[in-house]
Amino acid sequence: MALFLGYDPGGKGKNGVAAIQVGSDVPDVVDKATVRDAAEALSWLGSYARTADALGIDTLLAWSPKSGRACDNALRRKYGSNSIIAQNSLYSSMTLNGAIVAKRLGLPVYESHPKLLLRVSDEDAIREVYQDAVANLGEDHEGDAIVAAWCAALGHKRKWTIDLYADIEDDIELVVPGARYPWFERL
Repeated sequence: MALFLGYDPGGKGKNGVAAIQVGSDVPDVVDKATVRDAAEALSWLGSYARTADALGIDTLLAWSPKSGRACDNALRRKYGSNSIIAQNSLYSSMTLNGAIVAKRLGLPVYESHPKLLLRVSDEDAIREVYQDAVANLGEDHEGDAIVAAWCAALGHKRKWTIDLYADIEDDIELVVPGARYPWFERL
């Protein structure tokens, strides 16, 4: 089974990391943790990186010189979510820590939006794994990292063929060359 990593960047002590295996689209959590900062996340994820196929991150991996990203606007139009925050309104721990880890780990990297995905998709397998992780901890950092890893798996294996960076016209700058934003349905 292929190994995929996930990262949910946050503030001090709120960085979720996860390693999952995905066989037939059902995630099996190998390990998960909440760590102090991006440096600890890099160390934790680095211990799995040699055998991992890809990394999913709950952060922006492409930035637009315009007032907002076209992919975010399309998601808002389709799902009407307040959780899709404009790129210029995000806190630095999410954007900076995510970019640092994405660049330094050196794996194929995929953007994800775990909260929105869980709300709008019919993917019960990942929803159950997420709920188990959150129920045991009372916080969502590790759960979001698990979902990010799962999104990377489905994008990397081309189970999800929509790439919100490439399929929606925009003038974006990839934080990491080759980064993708897989999604389960056309917007």
